[in-house]
Parts: sequence; C-alpha cells; structure tokens
Amino acid sequence: MHKIRSLSLQSISVFIALYLGILLNLPIFIRRYSQLHYDNMLSIVVEMVACVALVYFLCMLLSYTGKTVFRVLMTAIVISSAAASYYMILFNVDIGYGILAAALASDSIDLSKESVGTHFVAWTALVSLIPVLLMWLSTLPGAALKQTTFKNVAVKTGLLVISGLLCYMPLRLMGKVQDRHDKESNRMMASYGGVVAGTYSPSNWLSALGLYSYSSYSQAEDTKNLYDPAKHFTYTAPADAKDMYVVFVIGESARRDHMGLYGYDRDNTPNLDKEKNLVALQGYSCDTATKLSLRCMFVREGGASEAPQRTLKEMNVFSVLKSNGWSSELYSMQSEAWFYNKTRADDYSLRENIASEKRNAGKPVDDMLLVDEMKDSMANHPQGKHLIILHTKGSHYLYSDRYPRSFAKYQPECMGIDDSCSTQEMINAYDNTLLYTDYFLSQVFDQLRDKNAIVFYASDHGESISKSMHFHGTPRDHAPVEQRTVPIMVWASDKFLSNDQNKASFAQLQKMAAEKKPAFHEKLYDTLLGCIGYTSPNGGIVEQHNWCHTPDPAAPAK
Repeated sequence: MHKIRSLSLQSISVFIALYLGILLNLPIFIRRYSQLHYDNMLSIVVEMVACVALVYFLCMLLSYTGKTVFRVLMTAIVISSAAASYYMILFNVDIGYGILAAALASDSIDLSKESVGTHFVAWTALVSLIPVLLMWLSTLPGAALKQTTFKNVAVKTGLLVISGLLCYMPLRLMGKVQDRHDKESNRMMASYGGVVAGTYSPSNWLSALGLYSYSSYSQAEDTKNLYDPAKHFTYTAPADAKDMYVVFVIGESARRDHMGLYGYDRDNTPNLDKEKNLVALQGYSCDTATKLSLRCMFVREGGASEAPQRTLKEMNVFSVLKSNGWSSELYSMQSEAWFYNKTRADDYSLRENIASEKRNAGKPVDDMLLVDEMKDSMANHPQGKHLIILHTKGSHYLYSDRYPRSFAKYQPECMGIDDSCSTQEMINAYDNTLLYTDYFLSQVFDQLRDKNAIVFYASDHGESISKSMHFHGTPRDHAPVEQRTVPIMVWASDKFLSNDQNKASFAQLQKMAAEKKPAFHEKLYDTLLGCIGYTSPNGGIVEQHNWCHTPDPAAPAK
C-alpha cells in the first residue's frame, strides 16, 4: 500500500480533532441543543470549540512520545471514541463511570458475547478507518515528533498551551453565565464544565477511565482500612437465630413496573402473586450499575461515598453477620469477586465453577443452577444460623438468553444482539426474564417452607428499554427513573412468623407495602438486621431505617 504524501503533525492533529471532536459528536450536539434552557447557540458553539481543542491538546501532548508511540496511542483513542459513538449515537447512552466499570468488569468477556455484535464491530472499524489510515500511511516528517530542536519544542508547547486554554476558558466563562442564571431562577444546576465533559467523546470515556483506574488502585486493598461496624457496635441476636436461615437474592436489571405483582398489566409473576407471606415494597436503587449498587446497597447509609465511583467506607451487613457467629456461603451467576470477598463468606462459587460441576453438565447456565447450590448449602449447615447469598443474572441483556424456551410466553421476542428489534420485541423478551425470575424465586421459597427462614430480594438497578436499546448505568444524578425503580421483596416462612416478635416485624413490612412507602437500598443494612430480630443498644441499628421496627406501645405518640 502506498504511503500518503508527507503531512505535518499539525495537519494530522487538526483533522483528527475535527473528526473526533465534531463529526463523531454531531448528533450529540443536536440532541444537546434541544435540552439547553438558555443561550443554546452560544453554548453549542462553545462546546464544539472545547471538543476540538481537547482532541488537539491530546495530539500535541502525545506528540512528545515519538512517532510510533504517538500513532499507537492516538489509534487507541480513535478506536475507543468510535466504539463509544456507537452507543452514544444509536442508543443515546451516557458513557460514564458505571458503563465503563461494567465493560471492564472481570466477567467482561461473558458480557461482550451477549452485548457486542457484528453491528458494533463493523461500526467501530468503519468509523475509525479514515483517521487510523491517515496516521499510519502518512509519512510524517522525521523532525515532527522529535524534541531535538528548541523551535520544535517551542511550537508544540505553544500549541499545547493554546489548545488547553481554548478548551478550558470558554467552558469556564459559560459556567459563570450558568451560575448567574441559576441565581436569577433560584435553582442549582450541575457544574457546566462537568456536564460537558461527561456529554461528549472522548472526554466522557477518558474521564471515566481515569476514575476507574484511580478507584481500582485506591480500593485494591481497602478491606483492612474499612470501618467495621461489628467492631464498634454491640449486636444482640434474637433467641431463635440458632436455627434460622437467611437468604438474600440479589436481582439484576429488574424493574418493578414490569412485574404483575406490582400492578403491571401482564401476569408475569403468577407464583409470587400466590405467596401469602410475601411483601412487595416500592424499591429504589442507590445507583444504576451493578458494581456501583453493590457498593452502596449493603452498607449503612453513608457507608459508600457519593462520588461517581462510590468508594467504600465501611464493611457490609453480611460481614457483620459473619462477625456475629453466622456461617455464610455465596453462589453467583456473575463475577464481582471484589464484592464477594467483602462479604467474608466461608465459601463462594462463581458461574464457571457451578457450570463445571458434573451434575450441571449439559444444562443451560442460568439462575436455576443456584437453587441446587442453595440446597447443598442448607444440607451442609443443618443447624441453621446460616446465611446464603444468591447473585443472579436476572434480566441482564441479552434478555432471551436468561430463560429457557418454555418461558418464552410473550412473543415475538428480540432474539439477537444484531437484530433490529422493535420496542415491543425488546419488552416481550424482558418481561419473559421476569416470568423466569418469578419461577426461580418460588423454587427458592420451596426449599425453606419447613424451616425458620426469611428471604430478601432486591434488584441492583433497573433498565432502560426502547428500540434496540438495553441499557443502564446512566450517572445517577440524571438517570431516567426506570433505572432506579426496582423490586424489593421480603418472604418469610410460617415457622419464622410463628414467633410473635417476627410476626409483628413482618406486619410493619406489610403496612409499609400497603401504604406504598418508598424503600431505598440505603436502608437494607438496618432492615436486614432488624427483620432477623437483632437489636443494638449502642446505635448499631438505626431504627428509623429499619422497616421492621415495631414502635414501643409505651412510647409517647409523635
């Protein structure tokens, strides 16, 4: 293949800046224009300049690394930006920390098979082709990327500073304009520069990548540094804890407004509808992505930071039970090992281990495999005082892979990642996943009906669904409500409810459900302990957060 004629570093950088900064973001500029409340045209022009200047700044910065490294790093940026544009343009997805953390999770290979198809690959390859070829086939002048002359260094440094200022200063000025509007209209908006950085590529995925890298480093060995409530508070066990079983089922991507139990117009929860000892609460997730919600839904309120990466500050409720003499085991269809380690479970098995068991040979790898693991766990702990955590794959896309064909009740379904599915086809497949979740939960309950047992179910987050769209992970400060609206349920066995205190506590849950009071993830810590029957004389359980708290009849009315 012939080399393209010699091009200057500046020429290539200008082309890439316009290509990435303007062309790949053009639909986003149009969408953003319709969302602004003031100075729309001025804002868009400023944001266009900032996007171009940022990419040019990156080109100048990387030019100090030499010709080959420059080409390699800029190729990575171009391809990554093209990949991000596929979801941003076609699916209106905000690329933030949650999305990136999910994509880079330890089970990303498994998720890629289910969420990345030939359309995505073709888009990424074609969109990135022109700038990549331009970089690798042009004969850059040898001196263009060397720092051997004062003039060369001065020119690149000058361009670096100018492009940096062109990116920063207009956004700074528009931020001041927004602050003035906020004062006049008596409202408080998010930082203008922060919103812009999170809206356009490549700043959105680059900032998310930086945050992910930092949080991965800073949290790598954080367990020993976390605040442990078990060491600072006294927890008094109930008398019947010695033979009790507690099961916590972590759901995935389930929305309560798509469940018949919650009033949905489809009867996709026939088993749950018949459960007399089941309470269905109006749940709201603490975040919009699995990795983020797992950080904030099992710790005390405030036990995870409000920062986008949800840095952990405290140990979770499962660890506290372990410190109070409970045995525990965890079985998962996912691979969030960082979280499983923090539960301090005696043992845990991931889907790869579960699928490799002889009894599961030839079986589909879905949530029902967890039921046999649960049976074995109970058989190995006949004495009780045992916790079982089940982490399901639930309603994670690809929906049609989450249930056997016998549960394909709603037709037609969206069957493939490259299918151009209608909204209704997506919803049909999604509703079938919840039909299977209903069956799965009924099987979990069946193992416990003759035991002193209580089961909690909470989905980690919801899901946005429209034509060909299957996403969550939108930054929580502006995520659509369907990504935060989740089912939270509590089931108890007859034997558990034969205890008067447990029955009174369960009645509080029933009252809460009847009044449709919101149930937030952040209250699960106190509620799980409280519903089991634990008390804490020195504040280890915040009773206002405990949904099972029974008011003292002798206490004066408020």
